[in-house]
Amino acid sequence: MTNSLGLFVQEQMSHFGWSRDMLAQRACLDEWTLEAILDAPVLAEWPDNQTILALARVFSVPVREVVLRSAEANGLHVTSALSTTETVLLASNDELIREMRRRLALGARMGGYPTSVAVQPWTAQSGTQSA
Repeated sequence: MTNSLGLFVQEQMSHFGWSRDMLAQRACLDEWTLEAILDAPVLAEWPDNQTILALARVFSVPVREVVLRSAEANGLHVTSALSTTETVLLASNDELIREMRRRLALGARMGGYPTSVAVQPWTAQSGTQSA
C-alpha cells in the first residue's frame, strides 16, 4: 500500500497522463525522490521544501494540499477535512483565482468547458439576452 502523498501524486499523474519520467522532468525531481514518494507505504522522512513546492507548482495545487498529504504520509494525524466554506475562507484571493484558472484550463483541456463563449447582448426592455 502506498502512502497518502504517493496516492495523491499517482492520481495527479493519471489525471494529466504523465509517466514518472515526465513528472520528474516537469518537477525537476530525481528518480530517488519520486521512488520514495510513490512506492513507500510510509514516508521515511518529511519531503524537503523544494520537493513540496515543485509538486504544488507542477500540479497547480495549493502548497497546503501537498503539506497535508505529506503529514499523513509520515503517519501524522491530520484533523478532519475542512468544509468547502472553511477552505474558501482560509484561501487568499490569489489562491482562489489560481484555482479557478486551473479548473477552467483543465476543463477546457478535457473538453468539459468551452474555451470561448459567444456573449449575447442584453436588451434594455426585457432584461434578457437576445437570441
